[in-house]
Amino acid sequence: MEDITLSQCLKGAWRDAASALRHMPVLFLLVFVAVLATGIAGYEVQLSAPASDAFLSSSMTAGGATQAAALGYSATSLGISFVQCLVLAALAVQVIRFAMTLNLEPGADSSTPSTRLWDAGFRRYFLLCIVLVAAYVAATIAVVIAWNGLRLAGLSSGTSMAAAATLAVLAVCGVSYVSARLSLLFPHTAAGGRLQWRAAWEATRGHFWVISTTALVAILPIVAIATVLSIIAEMLVAASSIGSLTVGLLVVQSVATLLYTATAATCSVWLYRKFGADLKAERE
Repeated sequence: MEDITLSQCLKGAWRDAASALRHMPVLFLLVFVAVLATGIAGYEVQLSAPASDAFLSSSMTAGGATQAAALGYSATSLGISFVQCLVLAALAVQVIRFAMTLNLEPGADSSTPSTRLWDAGFRRYFLLCIVLVAAYVAATIAVVIAWNGLRLAGLSSGTSMAAAATLAVLAVCGVSYVSARLSLLFPHTAAGGRLQWRAAWEATRGHFWVISTTALVAILPIVAIATVLSIIAEMLVAASSIGSLTVGLLVVQSVATLLYTATAATCSVWLYRKFGADLKAERE
């Protein structure tokens, strides 16, 4: 374990993210365009989706057609989310590899890491992303099923809602805990390592709060700036220009997403340096 303080980790993450932006402007620009395009597409799909009241009324007369339309909208939204996740994963992998070249340890292999967008490291990284996203989705579905079960059991709306909210908090905390314990796998797989689930779990034993706090503090300035810019955009744009407001907010969100992804990636590299000695030994 390297003797890296929280302050060093945060400063290093912010510095490396800024350096990655300076050295890979074309990549960031392409990802920004892709994220903005998928965001606009998702917004248009949301606008064109049938309202819940209309869905319920029309389902009585054209159940099959309505369900097929709803399924189509859901599939389109899922496809857009998948593309956005794929693009952001590609950015994160390249930023991680760049950050690792900036912080080589004495005696470490100084060879330039792979810059291919679709290699074994990226595939493992993206698989890890899919697994964790699927865990959050599964937790959400479980909470919805539990809430419906409580309603069918005859509990009042307030009681069932309170129970569902409690389950939701517990589910989010549980999945977040697992994500933090496996977080070292992100830089490890991006650098070409294998998905060593048990080794990553053992490497983060007793370090959950340090990892979570560091990651949260690293992205907190970006969240704060994005929130302020969103509020300013809402104040400057007239209510009649709702289209301009939407595009402006999507631009702010896209920029914030890029900065969040880059900073989280570089922060993971510093946490990997501090806690990932066993994983690095396996990769080497």
